[in-house]
Amino acid sequence: MHFVDHIFILLLFVVQPIYGAYSYRRILAKIEAGTPANRPRMYLETLVLEWVFLAALALAWSTLARPVANLGFVAPAGVGFWSGAALLVLFTAYLVYARHGVKQASDDDRAKQAQSLGKLVHMLPHNRRDYRHFIAVFLTAGVVEEIVYRGFVLWYLSLLMPLWGAVIVSSVAFGLGHSYQGAIGGLRCGLVGLAFAILYVVTGSIWLPIIAHAALDILQGASILEILRKDRAVAKPQLALPGD
Repeated sequence: MHFVDHIFILLLFVVQPIYGAYSYRRILAKIEAGTPANRPRMYLETLVLEWVFLAALALAWSTLARPVANLGFVAPAGVGFWSGAALLVLFTAYLVYARHGVKQASDDDRAKQAQSLGKLVHMLPHNRRDYRHFIAVFLTAGVVEEIVYRGFVLWYLSLLMPLWGAVIVSSVAFGLGHSYQGAIGGLRCGLVGLAFAILYVVTGSIWLPIIAHAALDILQGASILEILRKDRAVAKPQLALPGD
């Protein structure tokens, strides 16, 4: 283990949650002041930050001459991998079915779902132009966050504790990285991260978690677009800042 590994962990476990909360509050403050949400710019900032972090990690990994297999880049093989692949197909089918349900929902149901998004509604795609930009964010999250949280973080933690402990701690860190969404949102992301971590451990490969993460984001994003694009009359949530 190298000191640079500790720096990456510090950035992920401490700096990222703080910066995410600060950035989120700053955006909401601007919206409250009357500035329209510039979603494409938000998405671009997210893309840049995530890819810069991954580039720095890749550079360090290469400089230290570490095998990419330690990050989960191994050839698909084994019962665990193909069992995971079958579960992923079923999971994707469920997401497609759920999106179909949103398309068939009544205006009242879509209104309730839009309200449940809370203040995050301002950061989510409202039209096809937003969604096209957001797809890049989805794909980036699938690649970058899985390599970082499931590949690197699990590798790092497994050197310090049993594997099951590493799975739990890495999932908590993933939830904290999304804690700007609030307690429920952070908990939900932590549980999703736990599922991805288990998928990674069972299959022994980072490929399926990457695909699962991207599929989840893309199809859920399509459902959110369906809710927000078709229901123009939905009352927007109050813009009280978190903690008010």
